[in-house]
Amino acid sequence: MEKKMYKKILGCLSMIAIGDAMGMPCHDMTIDEIRKKFAGPVETFRKPLDDSRVHRNIAAGQITDDTILTLAVARAYIENDGCMTPSSLSTCLFESYQCALEAGCGIMFGPSTRRAMEAIAAGNDPASVCMQEKHPMAGASNGAAMKIAPAGLVHPADPDAAIRDAVTVCLPSHCTQTAIAAACAIAAGVSEAMKPDADVFSVVRAALQGARKGEAIGMEKARTVPLPCVADRIELAVSLALKAKDSDTANLLFSNIIGTGLPAYESVPTAVGIFAAAAGDPRRCVIAGANAGYDTDTIASMAGALAGALKGFDAVPKELFREVKKANDLDLESVARGLERIARINLTEEQDTQ
Repeated sequence: MEKKMYKKILGCLSMIAIGDAMGMPCHDMTIDEIRKKFAGPVETFRKPLDDSRVHRNIAAGQITDDTILTLAVARAYIENDGCMTPSSLSTCLFESYQCALEAGCGIMFGPSTRRAMEAIAAGNDPASVCMQEKHPMAGASNGAAMKIAPAGLVHPADPDAAIRDAVTVCLPSHCTQTAIAAACAIAAGVSEAMKPDADVFSVVRAALQGARKGEAIGMEKARTVPLPCVADRIELAVSLALKAKDSDTANLLFSNIIGTGLPAYESVPTAVGIFAAAAGDPRRCVIAGANAGYDTDTIASMAGALAGALKGFDAVPKELFREVKKANDLDLESVARGLERIARINLTEEQDTQ
């Protein structure tokens, strides 16, 4: 595991950024609209159209809040020697959010994240604010799941530890059992993907188990909302993926039956389904996610996270990696080394207790 760890971490971070940037211009569109407006499926980085609701001022290859906040979570781990606390997390998230606001990109952040950041700015506990919400969808979007991959990366082959940290990450902004279940699914899936002998089936199974455990924890610690079960919808998405003859057919099924929108019970099951339909291939995962419709950047980045962690950096499309690094001035290698240091410590501690 230790020989492959860095490549798996860098592979995961790379595919998050690539999926995010590839799916960015397709956001809010249907599958048919994407193909019509871009003259076919999007398979590389494209500039968003002038009428884009949230990304019209962004250049081709540029990342959005999915990658920005993922790197903020990674920084919270690295700067605090692997200790994830609500305080350290909130500091890193707020700093990244403020930088995006100053760059004129505040519109890309989802409503739950914006409310949490506003609560932090006002000196309030965002988790308390979320617990007082009345609308069922408040705190139930995919904003926690989209940034949660580092929790799986620093806890290789230890999904339960990844789940514990995922809950901590969720509470400030996505304090519902639905969002927690979705985030725990991605965190547990990434943790499993870090194993040298992991495969598509074992990653999907870990994501499903993570969703069930996360929902149970959320029912105790968070606000319970009357929304669909994330784990049951992951099962449905995977069953649809297995029935589909190809990724395009699977995407139509996901769009029509599961949904591809902001709710965590739509986009996260669809991302896991895409990962299964693409047999864990990183390029196929992000292309399918980018063309799935609606919240394309988030779906592509989450499916990419699972695939990148499973297959490692050797399977990352290098031309896309170079482009996304250049377009955003990213140093993903340094972030990967920082997370690798923590992952090695956690892995050693786990082995010492066995």
